[in-house]
Amino acid sequence: MRFRDGFALSEALEACGPFLKSPYSGTLALSSRFESIDDPERCGSHSLILMDSHVRLETRNELQAMLVLAEKGINGLSESILVVQVTNARLALAALIEVLASRIEYEAPFTSGGNNVIGPNAVVEGTLEGDIVVGAGAYVGPGTFIGRGTRIEPRAVIQEHCIIGRDCVVQSGAVIGCAGFGFVEVDGKLKAMPHLAGVRIGNHCFVGANTVIAAGVLHPTEIGDGCKLDSHVQIAHNVRLGRNCLFASQSGIAGSTQVGDGLRMGGAASISGHLRIGNNVSVAAKSGVTKDLADGAVVAGFPAMPIDEWRKQQILLRNRETV
Repeated sequence: MRFRDGFALSEALEACGPFLKSPYSGTLALSSRFESIDDPERCGSHSLILMDSHVRLETRNELQAMLVLAEKGINGLSESILVVQVTNARLALAALIEVLASRIEYEAPFTSGGNNVIGPNAVVEGTLEGDIVVGAGAYVGPGTFIGRGTRIEPRAVIQEHCIIGRDCVVQSGAVIGCAGFGFVEVDGKLKAMPHLAGVRIGNHCFVGANTVIAAGVLHPTEIGDGCKLDSHVQIAHNVRLGRNCLFASQSGIAGSTQVGDGLRMGGAASISGHLRIGNNVSVAAKSGVTKDLADGAVVAGFPAMPIDEWRKQQILLRNRETV
């Protein structure tokens, strides 16, 4: 998440003040400026990041951030990286985003074009590149960009700061860019995390009726070129899908999971959060994936296992029942 003109270290420390373990005593000047707040896996030399126990060891080893706000117990970081300890990284992140929200710098990839067809009672506050159909009662929020030739069917909702590529279809009842299901506990109550990074959908994608794609926190939730999502599919916040992924109805992915190209999800299958799924993976219907999967994996069951192993288990179970 980038910010217009960046922000100073002093601003970040003030926003996160209630969650600092101790007063700041680092070597970085308070006037030092950051360009962005990023996920640990997508940061650069001018990034500020917040880190909790979900961050993988290999990611920590390769980190190149300017400053890390980390919870106690985070190890594996280079000694050259300045670390400030916080009591709760997610709460500190929420506080920082709320303070800087008006300065978020969003991408603007298209200009307005002609030959658009806007149905009755549709509301378009975003930008249409041209040759786009927006059906009756649909909504396109401010800061959103729709690529040429895309069709938005009646009563679909595309919220703020989303990007949808060219020649896509968004069917009726789909919701793109709503706040994700992310909360953090404060004094015994649940506080919603801000989800202001939107959604980015590639070209030639299909989003089925009543499917939901939640907005990201620091970076957009991403759907690669050529992905096809059936009706009643759930894509949670911060998910990143590669190209040409197929999802049958009622399947879904939990937050912050990264997926390669060519995933095949059977009906009512699910993938847990914070996982890494390789290229050309297939998940059988009603399966539940709880661990990372390598390229080419074909899995079934819960917890999901190689499909040949699952078939053997089913045969053994049947044989026991007949004894």
